[in-house]
Amino acid sequence: MTALTLGGLMAPAVSTFDAHGELDRAAFESNLDAHLAHGVDGVLVAGSSGESALLDDQERRSLLTWARGRVPTSKWLLAGVGSESTRQTISRIHDAKAIGATAALVVSPHYYLRRMTEPALLAHFRAIADASPLPLLLYNIPVYAHVVLSPAFVQEMSQHDNVIGMKDSAGNLPMFTQYLESQNAAFRVLTGSGATVVPALQAGASGAILAPALFAGPAVRMMFDVARNGRAEEALAMQVRMAPLATDIGGAFGPAGIKAAMDMVGLHGGATRGPLLSLSNDERAIVHARLASAGVLPS
Repeated sequence: MTALTLGGLMAPAVSTFDAHGELDRAAFESNLDAHLAHGVDGVLVAGSSGESALLDDQERRSLLTWARGRVPTSKWLLAGVGSESTRQTISRIHDAKAIGATAALVVSPHYYLRRMTEPALLAHFRAIADASPLPLLLYNIPVYAHVVLSPAFVQEMSQHDNVIGMKDSAGNLPMFTQYLESQNAAFRVLTGSGATVVPALQAGASGAILAPALFAGPAVRMMFDVARNGRAEEALAMQVRMAPLATDIGGAFGPAGIKAAMDMVGLHGGATRGPLLSLSNDERAIVHARLASAGVLPS
């Protein structure tokens, strides 16, 4: 693969756990098979939907190894590798390279938030890009990282030979259009916002990594393709129907909501890892209602 092929629709896989809280390989692989059957162009392992902050490094290696055995080499296999430490992030990328990942997704460090100035972030990401044996994607997700990557930062990093793109999950369309100004033959911008994916694609996004593709794969694939084919009104109508799957399931409830939705459609969601709690009955009722309204489940 080359940077010119970065794009399409990708799924940010959940990390499945058994009754003892350990990784469940069979469930994870079964989910991947289902996502691939629904036509995704790639898979992200250890992203936000995969409870990345709650995984240790051996678990990341295991998940990535299992995914490599399932995801064809003709499709993207992205590894979430970001950590609070520049050193640890680089170490994780070397692990991902050894296992066979296509590229690495790097979220901003944020524990020392007041010191995460633009110069600090530039130093961090440049050091990673310089040392990385894999091409990198920047990851902008302010709701979790509490850091907003500025358009100037993205423009600067887009010039690095080893940075091939970014995933923006903020859903801020005015800011997103500024990120798009950094796109070129070697740097592509992907949206991670299921609530705004159609306008993002219409504005020029090269692809998407979407949590609703985990539990509404065929419908999300259809919406993505309709938008890509220029059927604007039809795509926007689909977006209106599908947006609550992003805002009221993944957005409101995070991995617990995504996993509940996966259970409801016959995939393997299961429990989240502490400190995250599974949904209450009232919250599960909301998830069911949104799936039914979108036509993913019978009403």
